[in-house]
Amino acid sequence: MPVTIFPPSLVQVAYVERATSATGPWLRIGQVQLTDSAGYFYDNTAPLDVAVWYRFIYMPFDEELISDTMVGPLTLAGAGTVILSDPNRPWADIEFTFCATAEALTAAACTPGGAEFIWTRFEPETRRMDAGLFDRLNAETPADVYARRKNFDAGARFLTKTLAAAEQVYELFTVGGPLFLRAPAAYGISDVYMQPRDLAKAHLSETIDQRHPHRVWAFEYTVVDPVFAVQQGTDCANWCAVADTFPTFAALTATGDTWADVATGVTVCP
Repeated sequence: MPVTIFPPSLVQVAYVERATSATGPWLRIGQVQLTDSAGYFYDNTAPLDVAVWYRFIYMPFDEELISDTMVGPLTLAGAGTVILSDPNRPWADIEFTFCATAEALTAAACTPGGAEFIWTRFEPETRRMDAGLFDRLNAETPADVYARRKNFDAGARFLTKTLAAAEQVYELFTVGGPLFLRAPAAYGISDVYMQPRDLAKAHLSETIDQRHPHRVWAFEYTVVDPVFAVQQGTDCANWCAVADTFPTFAALTATGDTWADVATGVTVCP
């Protein structure tokens, strides 16, 4: 979404907040660097099939002010698929299709073409206790020190059908931080931020020619708090656009900017 904040001379950063009504409650989901009062923010953690509104907060002085600009209602239509997103790298998102039956999955694995990313299953969920049991002298029962039970741990499996798709999985997971998981409502899994653990990659069964590019992936994860940081950028504010605009180091430095400016989002393409 384009973001325009005024006055440009005083404001260089805007915070983005989202709500499911025009009156809130508001959730702060990120921030955007502004150039000449304009910036770009991509909301890749928005709920599917739900109307949302956005507002913008800026700090021209030492206090936060709410912009007069509000965007909404906007609804992101779901396609009945699973989506894995890195909240801070929107270009790395992956959308997975399904195979309705085991036979369909086998056919998809052995048939060229079609979807490159296929979601196969969710693993069981475990909600860990946060408690300690301590034996007491001359007592049949232990002392019980407890607190709120944790959100769930689970896991997932999926299939990629090309080497390029396998590389895209690596790009999504390589930074190592939390991902955002969205799934169709029929699965009964709410949209969650989750921290993936070890990522396992395997070839297909030894009964299938190992030269096939298909890979089977598995990972476990733990639900964590929402992520808030500066996005790498999309639309005009991304590395590819900057590289196209400034093809050489000299072309960039001639503008007075540095690669540090690019990394922090100060520099975007004109």
